[in-house]
Amino acid sequence: MEEVVLRLKEQGRRRRYQRGKSAPAPPEPPSNASVLTASRSGFLTSVNEAALLEVAVEADGLVLIDRSPGGSLIAGTPIGTAWSRAEETVLPRHQEGADRRSSEAVRTGPERTDLQDTAFGLRQLTDIAAKALSPGINDPTTAVHALSHSSALLCELARHDLGPRLLRDDHRQVRVVLRRPHLQDLLDLAVNRPLRYGAAEPAVLARIAMLLRELAWGRAPDQHPPLTAALARLRSTIDAQDLHATERLRLTELTRLVDEALAGRWPHGRSG
Repeated sequence: MEEVVLRLKEQGRRRRYQRGKSAPAPPEPPSNASVLTASRSGFLTSVNEAALLEVAVEADGLVLIDRSPGGSLIAGTPIGTAWSRAEETVLPRHQEGADRRSSEAVRTGPERTDLQDTAFGLRQLTDIAAKALSPGINDPTTAVHALSHSSALLCELARHDLGPRLLRDDHRQVRVVLRRPHLQDLLDLAVNRPLRYGAAEPAVLARIAMLLRELAWGRAPDQHPPLTAALARLRSTIDAQDLHATERLRLTELTRLVDEALAGRWPHGRSG
């Protein structure tokens, strides 16, 4: 796990996120948009942003890549769309060549990499937690340790703008839309499997509650919905378990502290 954590810290130093207000909603493709397909099978490792922007500007169009780095692509299946700014036939000038160049700008490989994949580190940590909770290993301590690192990474990511990345031309016109994970996607990735496999382990449930509390602290109201949804799942899981009364009481108190954090309160001396 130490190697994973060190790699995550290095990723954090390499990545650059835009701070500030939430970006406006990206343009949506018209009904007659041209479909872009994957040129080869594999995991989406990176997107050549400069190449996509060049294609869109040359054709006076827009390109949307609807798959995020880290996802699995199958050759010939859709990965996005392209259309002209006039909402006519997509990329009318040299359409076939533009579509091919757009598809080729989406690079694939045999394995996921951390090059552009925001969720890469979370996947690794979640895999560690899930494997630790398997019946053959039964190591909740390692799972809790992995969840602690997941919490730190989620809290860091949530401080920056998540969601689609917009590439603009020299006149500030949006030309390329690249789908990126939202907080909901990242939280589901970090929590869902440990919650499922560790449902009967109070220590795991407690660490998930603390993760939600840590992530809830200082979040803007528009980031609350995924947290409240995850908290509801956690409470439902706790209710379904045959727990000792003392364990149930502690977990109930921890989930209440998540509500407090969402409201902007962190009671002193109540760390859980």
